[in-house]
Amino acid sequence: MQKVKSDYAAWIDLGPGGLPANVGGWLITTALRLCARRDPLRVDGSSGTGLHWQLEHRPGRRPSVAPYPIPHRQLTDRATHALIERLTAAVTAEVLLDGPFHLARSRFERRGDALYLSDLRSASPCISRTKGEIVHVHETEGSLHVVLQPDDAQTVVSAGWGELHPLAGRPFLGLPETYVFLYAPRDSDDADLIEQIIHRAAATATR
Repeated sequence: MQKVKSDYAAWIDLGPGGLPANVGGWLITTALRLCARRDPLRVDGSSGTGLHWQLEHRPGRRPSVAPYPIPHRQLTDRATHALIERLTAAVTAEVLLDGPFHLARSRFERRGDALYLSDLRSASPCISRTKGEIVHVHETEGSLHVVLQPDDAQTVVSAGWGELHPLAGRPFLGLPETYVFLYAPRDSDDADLIEQIIHRAAATATR
């Protein structure tokens, strides 16, 4: 019983996101853990584990990520408030007057804004699966979820900047295989690279 209480408390400590912050939400995420993928570093549908486009490797070790699929958060190397604001501004900057994108509440987080492709008729298959959602920032610790094309997703994962969501590719949730968890920036150099990934995701959202 103590183990159950500790697990519930650790989940609540992650903050809001995607599920009600109560016992019911915890029971759902606990059940979803049984559906988690085996290898978060291998993107099905990509051409290999090499770097598809020029992206510097992330120095250091990968952060520790909580074992819960919802909310999906990291436990170490959390970003400062200033860096989180910078990433949020980078997402917002993709929305230009009369451009193809808009901001709206994330359909996965169910709170906070996400970048969406406005016209789904031009969406790539991955973006069609998410109903247009491309990227959102987690204000609790600065990580992000981003939808990339298969080879780009593998590049980001192989270069150490992120890993697949544990439920990526599960049709019943509408998550494409390329639903990537980007680690929070530790400093401005990390933020520079993450901004490149955000821009790449937006630029490749259409067919």
